[in-house]
Amino acid sequence: MPNEQHFLLTGGGTLGSVTPLLAIAAELRRRNANVSLSFIGTPNGPERLIVESQRIPFWQLAAPKLDRNRPWLWPILPFMFVASWLRSLRLLYVMKPNFVFAAGGYVGVPVAWAAFFLRIPVWVHQLDVLPGLANKLMAPVARKISVTFEETAKNFPARKTMVVGSMVRQAIRHGEREVALQRYGFNVALPTLLVVGGGTGAAAINEACAAIWQDLVPYMNVLHLVGRGKMLTALEQAKPSYVALEFLNEGMADAYAVADVVVSRAGLGTISELAALGKPSIVIPIHEPFQEANARVLEERKAAQVIWHMTPQVLEQTIRRLLDNPELCADLGKNIRGLFALNADERIAHEALALLAPKL
Repeated sequence: MPNEQHFLLTGGGTLGSVTPLLAIAAELRRRNANVSLSFIGTPNGPERLIVESQRIPFWQLAAPKLDRNRPWLWPILPFMFVASWLRSLRLLYVMKPNFVFAAGGYVGVPVAWAAFFLRIPVWVHQLDVLPGLANKLMAPVARKISVTFEETAKNFPARKTMVVGSMVRQAIRHGEREVALQRYGFNVALPTLLVVGGGTGAAAINEACAAIWQDLVPYMNVLHLVGRGKMLTALEQAKPSYVALEFLNEGMADAYAVADVVVSRAGLGTISELAALGKPSIVIPIHEPFQEANARVLEERKAAQVIWHMTPQVLEQTIRRLLDNPELCADLGKNIRGLFALNADERIAHEALALLAPKL
C-alpha cells in the first residue's frame, strides 16, 4: 500500500461509534506502519482523549442531531446541516483523505456527504441490530456498508452490504489481572465486579450502585466506571474495596482482565469487547430501540443476563446470583464469545484497501 494513503475516521458523541473505528485504524497501521490517519469527532464528546491517545490527530465538528424531545428545533436542522457540510468540505479539502470510515454518530453525516461530493469513497459500519438514523442518512453515499448481524443486512442495499461481525482493539485482549489487583488494592481472595456505564456514563446504574455498595463489598471487589462528571459522593467515599472512577483509557484492558462479572449497558461497542473476552455479563439496556434490540439478541442466545426493569435490589440479586454460580458464568462466557465473528476490522481493512488498489 502506498505510504501516502490517508484514512479519515469519523464518529463520536459516545464511544460506541469510536472504538470500532480505532480497531480498523489499528489494523490499517498493522498492515502499513506509515499509513496516515485522522479523526473528525464532536466538540464535547468523550472520544477526543481516547483518539489522541492512539496518536491520531483529532478535528472537531459541530453537527446537527435530531432531538426528539425538542421538535421546535426541527425546522432549522437543514440549515444547520448545510453549515456542517460546508465546514466538512473545508476540512476534507485541507486533509485530503483517500477514504472515509464512519460507524454511526451524527457528526459523520455531513462528513460522508462532503466526501461523496469530493468523490472520496465512504465506508459505513452498522454496529447495532437496528440501523441508526445517522447510518441510514449516510447509506446512500456509501461505497460499502458492513453490518454486525445477519438480520441487519436487509435494511441496506444488498449490492454493497456485507455481514462482517464485530471488532475490538487488540490491546483490550492483553490486560493483566495481577496489575489491576495491585493498582486498586483489591483483595485477591474475593471475586471482582466491573461496572461500566458507557462513554457518557449511566446515571441510573450509578444511583443503584450507590444504594447497594455496602451490601456488595463484604463479598467482592468492585471497580466502577461512572462516566465523566457522573461521580456520586457515596461511591467516591466507598473505598477501599469499592473503587469508583470517572473514566479509564489505558487501564481498560486490565480492568476487564480482573473482572469476574461485568455490569454494562447494551451498546454494541461494549458487547463486542465482552464477546472478545468471554466475560459473563449483566446487561441493562437503556430504554430505547437500539439497545433493547441488542439486549434481546443476547437474551435469546443466552449470552448475558438481561435486566429489563432495574431496581437496586434486582441488580444486587442478579450480581450475587452470578458470582455464586460458576457454571452459569461459564455458560454465559461461552455463549457471548460465540455471538459473532470478531475479525471485522481485518475484513473491512482488506476490502477497503482492495477498493483503493489500482485497477489492472
